[in-house]
Amino acid sequence: MNIIGIFSESFWYIAPILMSLTVTLTGAINKMFGTTNATWKQITSWLVGIALSIIAYFAGVISFGQPQWLGVLMLCIVVGLSSNGLYDIPTIKAFINSLFPTTIAKK
Repeated sequence: MNIIGIFSESFWYIAPILMSLTVTLTGAINKMFGTTNATWKQITSWLVGIALSIIAYFAGVISFGQPQWLGVLMLCIVVGLSSNGLYDIPTIKAFINSLFPTTIAKK
């Protein structure tokens, strides 16, 4: 399994954009439906983040190494964690880098 292609620079460029879109769309959806329950707000955020990640992949905005399904899954997780305010992207990137030190270009 070539994990290097999954966590490319384009991955870390697209993830914050998707996170911002997720937060914006989730806010609009929650306002439209009058959602006040925090759990439903988080579920909506996860679903929107997953949908945007999959759309970005199929639109060709981001490409991954093999296996591609793992790259899409990792993008969904990173976008979901960051859009729910659980972790920020630099923290997630540092954690991934500590697990796989050769996967991310050091900048």
